[in-house]
Amino acid sequence: MANIPSFDSNRKFYGDGHFPYGIDRSGEFTREQANLLIQHGWAYQALAEGSRVPVTKEEEAFVAVCRGEQAPATVHEKVWMLFCSKISAPKAMVSSALIGSKPAKGTDSEPTVDDDFESSML
Repeated sequence: MANIPSFDSNRKFYGDGHFPYGIDRSGEFTREQANLLIQHGWAYQALAEGSRVPVTKEEEAFVAVCRGEQAPATVHEKVWMLFCSKISAPKAMVSSALIGSKPAKGTDSEPTVDDDFESSML
């Protein structure tokens, strides 16, 4: 049997559906992690979905990790699990206080403001 490289892919993976400016510009991954995802992401995805048959022991172990049968151990397994956690995690709710806008009137989180202080700011 020929020496077949694991996670071989003939096209680059950018994760455009989740990272519109690219994985490497998202700020979610280290440079090494982004490079692995870009180079091998299509293979990772196909193996995880079952549309690609594993051809090496390393790919078989990767599929087992994707199925939850074992914990991630290799860099390939860890970076794919990280990617999956990033795309499935709910977006963080940005507090209105952080962006400087007031919450709607009548909500419990409405700040109390001294009227004299507020009018002195006008």
